[in-house]
Amino acid sequence: MTIRFNRTLSRTPFHLLLGALLAVTLTLAGCDFLDPTEVENPRTTDEDLARAEEPVSALLPGLRAQFARALSSTVVVTEFASDNFSINGTGLGGNDLDFPANITPNEATTNSTGQNGSYWNLQELRALADFVLDEIAPEDDNATDVQLAEAHYYRGMAYLMQGENFVAVPTEEDGAPVAARSLLQEAAGEFQQARSLGNEEVATWAAAALARTHRALGNTGEAASFAQTTLQEGGADFLHQRLYDGDNLDNDPHDYLVQRSLQEMQPLPRLDFLDPKYIAEDAGIAVAKAEEMHLILAEVALADSDPGSARSHMVDAINVAADRPVVEFNDSDPRFDNDLNTRPDTSVIEIAFEEGADFVSGLVLNRPGLVNVPTVSATHITADDVNNASDAELTRLLYLLRQEILLLEGRRLHDLGIRLPMMLREIDTNPNINAGDTGTEVAVPGYIPPGNEMDRYAPVALYDDNGNLVETQVTILHDMNRVVAEQRGLVIEAPQLGQ
Repeated sequence: MTIRFNRTLSRTPFHLLLGALLAVTLTLAGCDFLDPTEVENPRTTDEDLARAEEPVSALLPGLRAQFARALSSTVVVTEFASDNFSINGTGLGGNDLDFPANITPNEATTNSTGQNGSYWNLQELRALADFVLDEIAPEDDNATDVQLAEAHYYRGMAYLMQGENFVAVPTEEDGAPVAARSLLQEAAGEFQQARSLGNEEVATWAAAALARTHRALGNTGEAASFAQTTLQEGGADFLHQRLYDGDNLDNDPHDYLVQRSLQEMQPLPRLDFLDPKYIAEDAGIAVAKAEEMHLILAEVALADSDPGSARSHMVDAINVAADRPVVEFNDSDPRFDNDLNTRPDTSVIEIAFEEGADFVSGLVLNRPGLVNVPTVSATHITADDVNNASDAELTRLLYLLRQEILLLEGRRLHDLGIRLPMMLREIDTNPNINAGDTGTEVAVPGYIPPGNEMDRYAPVALYDDNGNLVETQVTILHDMNRVVAEQRGLVIEAPQLGQ
């Protein structure tokens, strides 16, 4: 058996890559299909893998681990590049991600091959899934349909997250860039395979992913159908999380929210009540949940000019979120910005979403100190807010609900319409890609404010020189939910997929 990892990025010798993946597999699964006494050096050979009785089974834990890394790195990058969080300090190579129009292939996080590199980790996930499905599975008579379904699901998730967040990426070594629409179509095919082969659990994961994929493609009928299927199969409180262990597999958002001394992830002040969400090293990140399915159904209803049904689905999402767990957490975050000003940090502060809007209380918590933190979902929007809103206001409310309920799950950048470039290493080493080609530059819609204005609010100085709070009303510079609702409209009606 000849093993060729269909890699897009790395020119690293394959036996080292495979050895690393198998090391992860052995660590996470305790598998002993390779006898170390028969290996004279740590390099795993083609013959070693060929002797494995169940190689697909042996590689699945590594594939799961790579999905976990790809997910958490995508959350970090996309939350920073959106209006959800701004960067405090220099732990991510500066604050370039706060200035979307300035993001280049050489931006420190975009170009990273480490744990925060979303492009790298998504390509690693797709390439490993290619290897398992295209190279190993055909020669593994012991591979089960359920195992293959899971591998198809992970390959689909790689395509989906690339299609949502990047302009275009190659999907084979030295390949030409593949545009977002095609990436999403590839994702849909993988999820269909997962549904046809998988058990009930994997099939429901794939149904939720298909609802999300068809929303991104602009297919209202399919998005609604798969959202309903997910709720029927997964139940009213459906939740699919990717878990972390705090030792071998870090929840990277947790590190930047809580663990690191600088606590680099600082939320937009009106999202303060949702922070930090991932309070433990092993906290799971939601991949799919019932709330998102209701919000997709609401979006389809708005696209179908059915505001009554949209309201009903939005209220359903609010109700599910209200039943999710809330835990008490002793938060030591001093809430500093890059100039050492104290960000909104006390509950007496009220927030206006834009100039001239009403001030809202209850969005800012007292820190440092004990705070009640929603660990899956929450929103400050009530059923009365939805039912009393005008039809014209519902699209803005939908985006706001998505922002709050799906916070730190990697959805916001896609809703804003910003798309990232591929990493510089791809451009430099791929002979079929040159600077300026499709996918090598960030795509920022004209309605996105310049500079870092999405993260800005006023006043910045809330305390006097003696530490006394002197400003109790803070205004966000831009209500991006209103901007996107009015200038983009619904994602399902304006997918912005390029060619």
